[in-house]
Amino acid sequence: MIIYDHFSLKNYNTFGIDATARYFVEVTTIEELQDILENNSYPRKILIGGGGNMLLTDYIDALFIHVNLKGKQIVSQDDNNVIVKVMAGENWHNMVMWAIDHDFGGLENMSLIPGNTGTAPIQNIGAYGAELKDCFVSCEAVRIEDQQLVTLSKEE
Repeated sequence: MIIYDHFSLKNYNTFGIDATARYFVEVTTIEELQDILENNSYPRKILIGGGGNMLLTDYIDALFIHVNLKGKQIVSQDDNNVIVKVMAGENWHNMVMWAIDHDFGGLENMSLIPGNTGTAPIQNIGAYGAELKDCFVSCEAVRIEDQQLVTLSKEE
């Protein structure tokens, strides 16, 4: 895991704004995320995913943590339902296309929504009458305050 100094965020936001982060690090595992949150003393930390819904200024005095955890796993499946665990760094549209390719219905109206799956529950994304809340079960997250892995229900 490398922490970059004065890093361009141009490729990390959907507007393509060439802002500069004081520090930048990409994490690809839960353990790396826990480690950087626990052991880096820089006072301002900003977690980013696909870079949607962000308007950046020229210079941001913060440590940007790019959450780039990848992977999809079928947890359970029967004739009527499937539960898939998707990591936060997966591109939302690509994940929807993967679900369609596997004949898992319910997400297809939400294709082409920019961003990554990690921010989808926070924003309760939706389109054309379909909303994430209608097919969301739970979310595993790293609690920033103590770096513990927690599971949040749809209601939470």
